[in-house]
Amino acid sequence: MSEAMTPADAFSPGADGADGGQPARRLGANKVGLAGVLMQAVAQISPTLGIFYTIAFTTGQAGITAPLTYLLAFILCLTLAVPLSGLARRMPSAGGYYTYVSRGLGPRTGYLTGWLYGASVALVPAALAAFTGAVLQDELNSEYHFNLPWWVYAVAILALCWYVAYRGIVISARFMLTMGAYEIVIGLALALTGLIHPGPGGLTARGFLPSHIPSSSGFFLAVVLSIFAFTGFESAATIAEESRNPTRFVPWAITGSVALMGVFYVFCAWGLQVGWGVSKLTALAGSPTAPAFVLGHRLWAGAWLLILIALLNSGIGVCIACTTSSTRTLFSMARSGGLPGWLARVHPVHRTPSRAVTLQFGVVIVLLIAMGVPLGATNMFNLFGTTGTFTYVIIYGLGNIAAWRYFRTEGRDESSIIKYVLFPVVATAALLYIAYKSYIPLISLPAAPVLYAPVIVGVYAATGAGLLIWALRPQRRGWMDHAGVMETLAPVPEKVGE
Repeated sequence: MSEAMTPADAFSPGADGADGGQPARRLGANKVGLAGVLMQAVAQISPTLGIFYTIAFTTGQAGITAPLTYLLAFILCLTLAVPLSGLARRMPSAGGYYTYVSRGLGPRTGYLTGWLYGASVALVPAALAAFTGAVLQDELNSEYHFNLPWWVYAVAILALCWYVAYRGIVISARFMLTMGAYEIVIGLALALTGLIHPGPGGLTARGFLPSHIPSSSGFFLAVVLSIFAFTGFESAATIAEESRNPTRFVPWAITGSVALMGVFYVFCAWGLQVGWGVSKLTALAGSPTAPAFVLGHRLWAGAWLLILIALLNSGIGVCIACTTSSTRTLFSMARSGGLPGWLARVHPVHRTPSRAVTLQFGVVIVLLIAMGVPLGATNMFNLFGTTGTFTYVIIYGLGNIAAWRYFRTEGRDESSIIKYVLFPVVATAALLYIAYKSYIPLISLPAAPVLYAPVIVGVYAATGAGLLIWALRPQRRGWMDHAGVMETLAPVPEKVGE
């Protein structure tokens, strides 16, 4: 909103009539169905990236019981998803955690939570695009001697993400639905091929037996990483205002994405291990090339390229999903008056937060060049992956506390000891353990640049605190009355040419 407009005006019908009499700060309602909302969450989880690049580590730590680590991670992530889905059902809002925590714990805490989520997720595409570009460069150069620099691929991916996010949630949903379905099919097909043509050691289900868990603490460290592989399910909440029947579809998408990815990860981990050969898992854990590519070359011959395309799909999908969820969160904060008003502008035709999308694109391009080039794509990916772990611990933890408090007070008509007391306690304890194990995995500190991940989280938090001080000035404090308020979900009349 402009400085002359009060925060309350942003919630008034027809506010800022420059949009031809339409509300200038309302997203396009009723645009996306259940499949689109579900794939928003699945795309941000990034299925093939999640399994192809964690299976070596989980196998190194848990041996043959790596599939069991994903099963336990799935159960723990459900304890996060269930309370969140309850909040999403009661408060359908593009603000997501900003709205939920503001309503449950107060606007100041909600502001910091919303900022941490919006800012941190907005930067993820820089690291994911860099990593995807590096994989493309390595594989295409190795197989076809086509050696285009990784940053060229990364910039192209980010430009595509900007275009899709700018044009509207419908095209974003279609992209993610198509790409997500493809990568899931390829991942399952590769795992199934591995089970049909097992490597040395044959077909076995010993990986699901607790009696085969290694005696070392490596198994629990593998569970930690497996939990992080599920992060992203919460992003379904941020497109509530653009979905049909959000009070049903968004909760279903949050828990459904966790369930779907639970089945996917467990089956793929089992199939990849069996296909590789359970008697040669040490080689899988130490493979310098992603095991999925090695297995694809052996089992699929020239069709291994389908796996590379699935990985590219996953990289593009997660970048689009992160752009969507982060810009909706920041847009919601600006709409209430907590961030500068120009971020709250909605495109008059596409009904997207176009200025927030364009700002995010500019920032990630600068970050890609400023950090990715000197650090290298893989180091940048590892650094922001660890940073994301710490940030999600804070966000999910505050979300759990907000759910507990909300359903003990304002939402006590739906109070449930299991869903809103037991689950938040178990999940929060697991998150604290994740943070500890992520930074001190084996007594010694991680090497640089991953060592500096908590510093980046500190920068996020300090920036958020500075913005909160700015937002608490007397002339701007009106946003506090609207931080936990949901925008009207009535459809906006479409313009000709939309």
